[in-house]
Amino acid sequence: MKRSYNRKSLVIVVILLIILLLIGIYQFSSGTTGKKPPKHVSMIVYGDDAERWENMREGAYLVCEEKNADLILLTMLSENDADEQKEIIDRELKNGADALIIAPCNSREIREYIDSRKIRIPVVYIETMEDRFIGDIDIAVDDYKMGYALGKEITDNESDIVTVAIISGNTERDSVRLREKGLRDAIEGRVGKVLNWSKDEYKANTNTRVFIQRAIVSEATDVIVTFDNSTTDTLLDALDNLNMTSKVYSVSTSNKSVYNLYNKKIKVLEYSDEFSMGYLAAMNALDRAHAIIRYSNKEIEYRTVRKENMYDEENQTLLFPFVD
Repeated sequence: MKRSYNRKSLVIVVILLIILLLIGIYQFSSGTTGKKPPKHVSMIVYGDDAERWENMREGAYLVCEEKNADLILLTMLSENDADEQKEIIDRELKNGADALIIAPCNSREIREYIDSRKIRIPVVYIETMEDRFIGDIDIAVDDYKMGYALGKEITDNESDIVTVAIISGNTERDSVRLREKGLRDAIEGRVGKVLNWSKDEYKANTNTRVFIQRAIVSEATDVIVTFDNSTTDTLLDALDNLNMTSKVYSVSTSNKSVYNLYNKKIKVLEYSDEFSMGYLAAMNALDRAHAIIRYSNKEIEYRTVRKENMYDEENQTLLFPFVD
């Protein structure tokens, strides 16, 4: 009787061991094959120059790599076609994007469109969005302060009778408009004359470079100011085409602007930390709680750079982030 009892106990133990082994095999296999699929993050920017957004994309990619997410950078055919950007947004939502990072070509239109769609996935803006709706996140430099700093450079380095030409372009973006406002506040009453070069004063279908060239040859100026990448690059092309030089003060992060700073065709450049902007945008898109705890008080850095200090360690890191 005792032997029969021991035999039954042994059988029960063996069965339990087999069950535990099967559970372990199942958990192991489900852990390796049942891994969560990566999330899809769509970064939608304006303009067709993907290289212009490389620093920002690299910053976002670093987070996506950590958080098991795929990142896709989507450019536009133009700089300012809000309808085109809306179509791209719709397409990415339809394709199952888990988060959107947007550089709005028109701040008001895109903000209102996103709100009207009542999108349930995270949306993060990577430029200043004034009057944004509750819960909206923008990752941006203080554009007014950056514009004001550029204006201070003019008043500190130029005479008080200098003529300053301000090229107003892309002001439908809050970022550009605030930069211009900051600069105007800084130079008001401190320079000799301010010329306002706006494409609105010319034919609407005039090529931007042609418009700038006409303005340059029509009005004598000592200093020319620009506030964004595309306008800065177009100004530099116009000056080259006319075989002219000028004291150019710019807000820009384009490769062309950095190259022309080195060649002294740009006198002063305000350059923002777009790598950090991309990193924080992706962190807010994929892990908002962590971003609030860790980075809520972090300000995006910008620097005033000249040829003389562009290779200082802190400026070199900002201008050339991927150079060892």
